[in-house]
Amino acid sequence: MLIIVSDATAIILLEKIELLGRLLKDFKILIPKDVEREAIIFGKERNYPDAFRLEEKVKNKMIHAVEVKDYRFVDKVMKDFNIAKGESEAICLFNQEKAQLLATGDKLAIKACKSLGIPISGTCAFVTQAFDNRVIQESEATNMIKTLAKEGRYKPEIIFNALNHISGDKNEI
Repeated sequence: MLIIVSDATAIILLEKIELLGRLLKDFKILIPKDVEREAIIFGKERNYPDAFRLEEKVKNKMIHAVEVKDYRFVDKVMKDFNIAKGESEAICLFNQEKAQLLATGDKLAIKACKSLGIPISGTCAFVTQAFDNRVIQESEATNMIKTLAKEGRYKPEIIFNALNHISGDKNEI
């Protein structure tokens, strides 16, 4: 089973677009404790519905919140790449758990992952892959991308390319 580590933004957006539950059938998803705090605890304080759903997935062990063991490495990654603690913990957890993919949309975390040779995927890519693998239908994929356009911080060309991909122009992504 493919192991994916996610940062807060990716896990929140996957839950918002209601794709996360479907992905859990094929992937083991891990989040570091700082991401759990950011996505669930802070989200619940703000009364975000997705935070309560994420909490249930952690309680039911559908998503695994894992403690990072090497906080010196976390601090080094934060300093070296000027990234937040959650993204740094996700990178360190990726290495610790020998994961195959890191889910992130954070620009600085993407740069860090590229520098460290860590394979990444953003939320739009999960949608297009789910569509390509017939996990979701065209209308669902289109609605998910439109939600991401409103909820996420995507460049317009990423949304445009994803919508083109879903509508049939497979060369855009």
